[in-house]
Amino acid sequence: MPDRDLSGPDLDVHLARGRAALLDGIDQPPLARIRARSATRRRRRHAAGAAGGATLLGLAVVATVALQPWTADGTDPTPPPAADAPPGGPVYTGAGITINGLTASAVAHVPGAISDVEFVDPDHGYLLARCDAAEPCPANLARTADGGASWQYSELPASSAGQRDLDLAAFPGGRLLVSHPGGTYASTDEGRSWREVGAGDGTGQVPAVRGDLLRAGPGGGRCGLDVEVWRPERARAGAPETPPDLDVCWVAPAAGADGAWWVGGFRNGSASVAVTRDRGAHWRTVELPDIGTPAGTVEVASLGSQAYAAVLGTDRTLLAIFHSADGGQTFTRSRSGGSALPAGLSGALVPLLDGRLLVTGTDRQLYLSADDGATFRQAGGSLPPLARLERTVAGYVAYDLFGSGWAAYSADGATWRKLQII
Repeated sequence: MPDRDLSGPDLDVHLARGRAALLDGIDQPPLARIRARSATRRRRRHAAGAAGGATLLGLAVVATVALQPWTADGTDPTPPPAADAPPGGPVYTGAGITINGLTASAVAHVPGAISDVEFVDPDHGYLLARCDAAEPCPANLARTADGGASWQYSELPASSAGQRDLDLAAFPGGRLLVSHPGGTYASTDEGRSWREVGAGDGTGQVPAVRGDLLRAGPGGGRCGLDVEVWRPERARAGAPETPPDLDVCWVAPAAGADGAWWVGGFRNGSASVAVTRDRGAHWRTVELPDIGTPAGTVEVASLGSQAYAAVLGTDRTLLAIFHSADGGQTFTRSRSGGSALPAGLSGALVPLLDGRLLVTGTDRQLYLSADDGATFRQAGGSLPPLARLERTVAGYVAYDLFGSGWAAYSADGATWRKLQII
């Protein structure tokens, strides 16, 4: 048998599969038990040290009062809260997926609820938070330069208060756009300052260049969408040089590592996918085999030569999964709809380097497939429930961990870091 040529992403896949097989054979440590024992030991140490340190504590209080004029205004002092989390933070694991929890006691608090997170590289990310319409406040944009360990935030213009349809787009160099039905807010300094600019109408050909984004915008066809070009200085700048040859129902939020930008929809009534590797100048369309069931949309994810297409109902019921081993040249059906879990998908497909496929079900559980999407098993372990997984320019974001509004970021889909902001 001739030697197999492994290079680039395919070599990463080959090596990572071996790593995953090794990890699956190693029993996970009882993390919950370890954390409980650690907390018990800390309490015992604190109790033992309290009596012996009473005299020293009294001297320390006298010295502190001399240095800190807490009572200058006649009020009682309010000491800072004590940090109770272990320095390393909790770790949540299951089926080779790891979510690293909060690593410090200081967590940034931003007004509103997290609605959108974008990372342009593993260090630099941006987060959009919005308030409920019942308690309107201006939207806020938070930024991190250390992968989500620390954050600072700034308000958007006052006109953003109570707006629900805000869409964040992040570009390299700290350039940001937040679109809304009446226009766009633009920032060139990572969200520290904003100006209101008009949005284009998404019409007229605009050859996309490096750094531009392709987005779904209003249009015609079965789903009422078309592909638009977004630029750092203007949302909805125009249409790409050539439209894809299908009725657009979904546009990937970012290009793959190989520059492939995927679109899903329907052509001649059949579920279809299209891909461009030159930012919309040329497209290649593939019709998927008929599944015999009315569908609502088609979504795609790829990694190296592996690609997956999920055909979904209008309620995101999982109707079928197709797999490609040749970069999307051809697809074969690997799963049919039925009673097997997950019954529906929430968010993006996430291909992993070890060859598995990670998804979130509409039941808020994580599922993994080791056979190209034919079957899935729940990741289980100590992994928390979450709302959805989403693709970003540099990796993936998980939303609403534990149902409490937390978010997490991963560059590869396997190792995640809980963002220290809420």
